[in-house]
Amino acid sequence: MPVPTQLPEVERKSLRESAMEQIRAAIFDGTLEPGEHLNDQELQTWLGISRTPIREALNDLAQVGLVEMAAQKYTRVALPTAEDRTQVLQTLGALVGGVVRVTLPTLTDEQRSRAVQVVEGLIASVEARDTFDHGAKVWAMVDQIVEDCPNPFLVRAAQGQIDALAFQLSVTRTEGSTHWDRLEDGYPRLLEAVKSGDAVAAELAIETVFDL
Repeated sequence: MPVPTQLPEVERKSLRESAMEQIRAAIFDGTLEPGEHLNDQELQTWLGISRTPIREALNDLAQVGLVEMAAQKYTRVALPTAEDRTQVLQTLGALVGGVVRVTLPTLTDEQRSRAVQVVEGLIASVEARDTFDHGAKVWAMVDQIVEDCPNPFLVRAAQGQIDALAFQLSVTRTEGSTHWDRLEDGYPRLLEAVKSGDAVAAELAIETVFDL
């Protein structure tokens, strides 16, 4: 038979990447709870992966704030505190605001229309004072902004950090942790900025929403 000169590209994931993705997913879906200790042997049995790539994966997750490690003491799922929430919000606002400023001028009509719908949904959740619906829609907005960003370097830099910040906010969210007055101010301004294509105004509105 004729031998092909080119083989199709096959996506291959290293054991380190596979372990990181599975542990990350377990943290986000609650299988691994905040503060839960992570035992190497138990992880090896669960994942069917040797210790070295698991430790490498845990180090990667620690770099983005999903895992906490103290030498000779513990390796555990991050345990965010309510006291950290303001700083986490500020970090997220600065990061998302920067992505918005780069992305907004490049949106197609279809992308802009979709962004308008997302922000209108957020305004509706604020009017209803629905904390958890608002939380879900915020992350949908952030995901959409990052997906539409034309700068692949910025996307890669943002994605891992946003995941960890989202986790920390979700763990510390309470009925009283949402500042509705700031949202009532920020989202209408964001909506107008998206419609008009004003990237600077959109960035400032995002900073208001995220309590900067």
